[in-house]
Amino acid sequence: RQKREWIKFAAACREGEDNSKRNPIAKIHSDCAANQQVTYRISGVGIDQPPYGIFVINQKTGEINITSIVDREVTPFFIIYCRAVDSLGQDLERVLELRVRVLDINDNPPVFSMSTFLGQIEENSNANTLVMMLNATDADEPNNLNSKIAFKIVRQEPSDSPMFIINRYTAEIRTMNTFLDREQYGQYSLVVRGSDRDGGADGMAAECECSIKILDVNDNFPYMEQSSYSISIEENVLNSNLLQIRIIDLDEEFSANWMAVIFFISGNEGNWFEIEMNERTNVGTLKVIKALDYEATKNLQLSLGVRNKVEFHQSIKSQYKLTATAVSVTVLNVVEGSVFRPGSKTFVVTSEMGQNYQLGDFIATDLDTG
Repeated sequence: RQKREWIKFAAACREGEDNSKRNPIAKIHSDCAANQQVTYRISGVGIDQPPYGIFVINQKTGEINITSIVDREVTPFFIIYCRAVDSLGQDLERVLELRVRVLDINDNPPVFSMSTFLGQIEENSNANTLVMMLNATDADEPNNLNSKIAFKIVRQEPSDSPMFIINRYTAEIRTMNTFLDREQYGQYSLVVRGSDRDGGADGMAAECECSIKILDVNDNFPYMEQSSYSISIEENVLNSNLLQIRIIDLDEEFSANWMAVIFFISGNEGNWFEIEMNERTNVGTLKVIKALDYEATKNLQLSLGVRNKVEFHQSIKSQYKLTATAVSVTVLNVVEGSVFRPGSKTFVVTSEMGQNYQLGDFIATDLDTG
């Protein structure tokens, strides 16, 4: 009994195939059979537990046979509990566990966790900047060539030039260069293929889409629609709409990168004017808030500059140069007539003053001639 042979290792079974040609996949034997009648029995999943009847045993010879096709993704291995009993059903040996491994075949394609992945990246980003990471799984055996997925970008729209790269194994999508320009293309669409068996021709594949939005940065300088302006205004008049100045900016419309601020460089030392911006139209309105006097100022030369509400992006900040736009203002003369200056005086009359005594002068001045 010290040298008895109780079990032989079981042959592995390949999923999805008829393994009966490999029968018997195992044979158990007890040395007790030399002295008495031995009955061999088995139990476990695939025998007397669902799925039933996959394995059967010849109770006299101890041969174990497989009777049906198995699926590794359902049951990667079976444990067959083996017993040798006498005529009274008493165990003659300790219960042994026979492990039957199910060999994997490549019967499952990769599966992406989403049909469309959404990502975004700022324009002008550095090369090799992470955009997004995809996720795919394969139900075949882990750490096996059948489940080793290789990723590849197979199509890009717009297709002018490749802008993205993907890590073959981590599925990280990164920028290929620094040339992303929202003003040229605001969105890219990628088709990514994941192929098992490390991308081999004999592998199975799946595809997903990636939608990448290009985020705007302030990389365009605003400028005035015209390089110079000429206007005229009557003296002594306030005007809430003296001039409309439209600003052109190629950045994303209605964003802070697009909204402009017009400011005075010179010419408004008397604080006659102010500029009000309309953030919906990017139009500045030049207003007269302090009346001009033709006799004092017949012409004005305003110098205007423009910037955005937010700072320029680092990619262009050093290139910014303040450009002045000239606004020539002509003040028109208006017939004003004569006025008393000052408008009132106080005279003191005493009892010592005689008839026709001159108390003082009340002088009127013609505003046009002085």
